[in-house]
Amino acid sequence: MKKTSTHSTNPRPQIKDLDSLPLIDRSLIDYDKYHKFVGHAGRKYHMAIQATRGCPYKCFYCDINKTSPTHYRRTVKHLFNEVKLLADIGIKRIEFIDDIFNVNKDHFMSFFELVLKHRLNLKFFFPTGLKGDLLNKDMIDLMVEAGTIGANLSLEHASPRLQRVMHKNLNIEKLYENLQYITKKYPFFVLGLNAMHGFPTETEDEALMTLDFIKSIRWVHFPYLFNVRIFPGTELEQFALEQGISRELIEHSQAIPFEDFSPTLPFSQDFSKRVRTIFLREYVLNKERLLHILPYQMELFSEDELNQKYNSYFLSKIKSLNDLLHLVKIDHSELSSRTCLDESRIRIPDLKTRIRETFPSAAKNNKNALRLILIDLSTYFSQGIDTREYNVLEPPMGLMSLLTYINQKFGDLVEGKIFKSRIDFNSYEELCNLINDFSPDIIGIRALTFYKDFFHEAINYIRKCGITAPIIAGGPYPTASFAELLQDKNINIVVIGEGEITLAEILEQTLANNNRLPDAEALKKIPGIAFLEENNDDQDRPSRIQGVN
Repeated sequence: MKKTSTHSTNPRPQIKDLDSLPLIDRSLIDYDKYHKFVGHAGRKYHMAIQATRGCPYKCFYCDINKTSPTHYRRTVKHLFNEVKLLADIGIKRIEFIDDIFNVNKDHFMSFFELVLKHRLNLKFFFPTGLKGDLLNKDMIDLMVEAGTIGANLSLEHASPRLQRVMHKNLNIEKLYENLQYITKKYPFFVLGLNAMHGFPTETEDEALMTLDFIKSIRWVHFPYLFNVRIFPGTELEQFALEQGISRELIEHSQAIPFEDFSPTLPFSQDFSKRVRTIFLREYVLNKERLLHILPYQMELFSEDELNQKYNSYFLSKIKSLNDLLHLVKIDHSELSSRTCLDESRIRIPDLKTRIRETFPSAAKNNKNALRLILIDLSTYFSQGIDTREYNVLEPPMGLMSLLTYINQKFGDLVEGKIFKSRIDFNSYEELCNLINDFSPDIIGIRALTFYKDFFHEAINYIRKCGITAPIIAGGPYPTASFAELLQDKNINIVVIGEGEITLAEILEQTLANNNRLPDAEALKKIPGIAFLEENNDDQDRPSRIQGVN
């Protein structure tokens, strides 16, 4: 008789020299498929870049053991070289996925000074956010002069007490000053403001403080008031448990979108609904505000972009700009801009050809190559989609970074492909057909907490289709919850740190084992992973990991 146990190896040291990683190979996906959809910045025809990894802050969204990564940055020169490379392809819009791009003021200023010096004529967006209280007028002026036309800034909460509780310690007055400066001097700047409702111990008076703060900034283009979600394994969860919120409620709330009322909120639903109603009626749908910001948006967004942006912003009822105008009773004649940006001005001709010329793929004719599929499950299928989802679509940057590194390290020893839900497959059946057609030796899957049920349903369907290739899971959900995730017997290995190097070591051991996953003893030597190990009761020694013959 055999029993199983979860084994996690030692943590893997962080990659400190980010310049040592290769620039992402943009030929690994078909951008023409992605450019039909808007990304987090609400734009099409853009490319995303990551400038940093880790976080310099220790707020209570991070894990309870405070093992969240240290903040490391690419050098300004290395980052600029990638931006210029994309500009030379014909890319006109660059989206930074970092939310702490401006933590180092000197790097921030130097980057935009290089952009101006080389006259790149690009448009920059920071949809994940900048640290709003670290900005100053000189920084704001420079980034706008260099082409930045959109950013989200995070308030999270206007209560100084809650800022201390969450260890964020935002300078609320400085953020307010910067918001006022941007909205008054640069009204075209597509400013987003992120705030939260429902932290444990938050009072009704404090909730109204945040609401009043938002209302005091008249011209925010896209204000967000999300409901707090408590993620397992974080200091926030520990704080919530100490306040009497049960683990059952926390678990139940995981699949609930930020817009819906979680059972973990410290208020009655009536109060939360009242706050939401005031937020929408008195601010978001305020006619004066919309008459002010919409003409600027129409100059910067195509009609299809605005339709998709407002559809994703409101999630239901409002499907387009016209729906919004009809709801608020605004006639087109009242807008100073009557037409949106002509999409032909942002479309990139011959993009696929340009990418292939810039990122030429080496021929792979090795019939014995290890076959690796990397799957991104962070977007629901179009049929039966959960209408509560924040419906934007981004290329799988993390998987592109992984495969770029693997290709550089292994050459024709590994044949890899990347596929994303809704883009490359739009049903479980299509997913299984895709996997069977490629016949992989290993399947790698990126999973996010919000999509955890989707992830488990997908891999269960894969196994029901008779696909036995080992499954390696990575991403935010596996990283934070690997013990829970490994209760799913369909999964063989979880990567919980520094994906490029960790995956490379797994593949290296697999290549040495005739393209089969190595046994538990070999896997224990690879830092930054967890797996389910089989043990014989009578001999009490490791056998092969679960699911590998």
